[in-house]
Amino acid sequence: MLSSWRVRILGIAGIALLAVVGFGVYYFVFRDDPAPLTLKQIDTLTTPSASASAATSAASAPASAASATAAPSLAAGTTAFKIDPAQSEAAYFAAEKLASLPTNSTAKGTTKEVSGAFYLKPDGLDTSNASTFTVKLSNLTSDQGMRDRRVQQTLETSKFPNATFTVTKLTGFPAQLPASGAGAAFTMTGMLEVHGVKKEVTWDVTALRNGATFSGLARVSFKFADFGMAAPNIGGFVSVEDSLRLEVQIVATAAAG
Repeated sequence: MLSSWRVRILGIAGIALLAVVGFGVYYFVFRDDPAPLTLKQIDTLTTPSASASAATSAASAPASAASATAAPSLAAGTTAFKIDPAQSEAAYFAAEKLASLPTNSTAKGTTKEVSGAFYLKPDGLDTSNASTFTVKLSNLTSDQGMRDRRVQQTLETSKFPNATFTVTKLTGFPAQLPASGAGAAFTMTGMLEVHGVKKEVTWDVTALRNGATFSGLARVSFKFADFGMAAPNIGGFVSVEDSLRLEVQIVATAAAG
């Protein structure tokens, strides 16, 4: 009888092992890597969301005595753009490795909780006002709940729920942004704050503009260790390389000029 039970236990263990290996082979070998974010074409955009429209109206309306101190003062020729969260998105991409396989696979987590404003002059950034955007990290989700929990633990989102970037410089900003196509390319440098740590980083950006509408896509890569974090490890079963790519795709509307 004991031998029979041993056979059964070994059989169950063998089936479980085959299932894990089979899932791993599918997940890391045959599964397609997730697609990167793309630059949204302005002519396909929907009407700005109510919240963005309200922000635009409020920013372009004459300031009352009570609100005059809160509203930013714009230099002649400066345009303030408010990010529309309904049409914007942020995503991370990280290389994962199954312990028993040599092949890597890319993980992707996304959130639409992107907010902020930026200020542009015809020749680039207006530094008299702070151009910032914020990504709410506590809502990052992927196709695996276990990964999401580990990411939240790594980022310590209960203490540091947001990532914030403040722009300090644009390099190669074109005299005129195209209204469609692949977009104009330039770089964006500034301070990125993640996990309570601030570090200067430079993003690669492509952007479009048509009148009051701005569409942009920014990408940057960094190491977990740069921001005081260790790369996630899911129970010793899946490890993550110490490199992370962050992409932010935004749509914004002009508030004033």
